[in-house]
Amino acid sequence: MQKILRTIGSFAAVALFVFILAGCHGGPNEDQLKMLEETKSAALSAESSQSDCQSEKANLESQVAKAKQKVADLKQEKADVSKRLSAM
Repeated sequence: MQKILRTIGSFAAVALFVFILAGCHGGPNEDQLKMLEETKSAALSAESSQSDCQSEKANLESQVAKAKQKVADLKQEKADVSKRLSAM
C-alpha cells in the first residue's frame, strides 16, 4: 500500500513540476504566432476546398443519376420499337 502511495506521490510531484515549468513560460514568441496564423489560414483554405469538392461531388452525382435515367429510358424505347417492328 505504501508503494502505491509513494508512486502516486512521486507522479504527482513530477506532474506539479511539469505544470510549474509550463506555467512559467513567457508566452508565444513571434515565430510561434506566425506559425499559428499560417496554420489557421491553411485550415480555413482546406475547409473551403472541402466544401467546393463536396458541392462538385453532389453535382456530378446528379449528372450520373440523370444519365442513368436517360439510359433506362432509351433502353425502354428500344424495347418498344423492337416490339412494334416484330409485330409488323
